[in-house]
Parts: sequence; C-alpha cells; structure tokens
Amino acid sequence: MRARCNGVVIAALLTLLLALDANPRPAATGAASHAAPKAVTACMAVTRADVELALGRKVARGEEENGNGSSTCDYTSGGGQVTVTIQRLAAPPDLAQEKASLTAEFPNSSVRQARVEGADAFFLDLGDSGTLLHVIRGGRDYVLIAVLGFGAPSDVSPAAAQLARTALSRQ
Repeated sequence: MRARCNGVVIAALLTLLLALDANPRPAATGAASHAAPKAVTACMAVTRADVELALGRKVARGEEENGNGSSTCDYTSGGGQVTVTIQRLAAPPDLAQEKASLTAEFPNSSVRQARVEGADAFFLDLGDSGTLLHVIRGGRDYVLIAVLGFGAPSDVSPAAAQLARTALSRQ
C-alpha cells in the first residue's frame, strides 16, 4: 500500500509542479543576501507534532526535499503518508485549467471546493486512497497537503485543511 500511495503523491506533485511552471527566483548577492531571512521549509511549516495532532496518530519524522523553488516534507505511518509541499509560484495559475488537468491525469478522481480563509482552495479526492488539498494564497503562495492511505477523503479532509492553515500561518 505504501508504494502505491507514494506513487500517487509523486505523480500528483510532478503533474502540478510542471503545470504551474515553477521558476525559482535567482539568489540574492552581496550584502542583501546576508540580511534575508531563511525561507520556511515544508517541514518547518508543518511539523511532525502538527501532523500527529491533525491525524490523531504517530508518524515518522519528516523527510524533506528542497529544490527548484519548492520544499516538500513526507511523514509516514504504516501504509499512509502525509506530504506537505510549499512553493512560491512565478505567476498566478488558471485554477479551472489546473483542475481539468488533474482530473484528466487521475481519471477516478473528483474535485470539490475547500474553504481556507484568505485563499483559493480545492480538494482532489482520489477514491478511497485519500485526498490532495491544493491551496493558493495571493495568487502565488502555494501549499499542497496530500493525505493518502489514512482513509477516505471525507475522513481525512479535516486533517488536510487543518495542516494547510498551519502551513499558511507560518509562511
């Protein structure tokens, strides 16, 4: 089950990241680069304790990957996985096009609106595997919370929404 969940998460992340045309900003040089605060990474935005509180179960320490203008953190437990991705988009996405692309990529999926204050958000439900919550604040701050292998979308959506709010509050 874990390999299947990981494959779905990776495919969804790659599809969305490619579709959103994420371009990293050039690194600052000179004195300005010393004054810039450290960017919040995915494992900093949503900690292990946050995931355990939202899911009501223990998870392994987060495994983080940073690069190409995005940060991803994976937390696992048994056959389930929570993936947190944060990214600064180069341009605001066309949400209708993104939803259509995602449902085409995952034929048995369905899109439903999500409520995250101050942001555009939607769930991509993946049958009984779980859900992916896509959140875009201000047209550029992107957060993806994938909760897979812990139950049906209706069971895990509240945890995904809680984790997205946590991530946004720390950015």
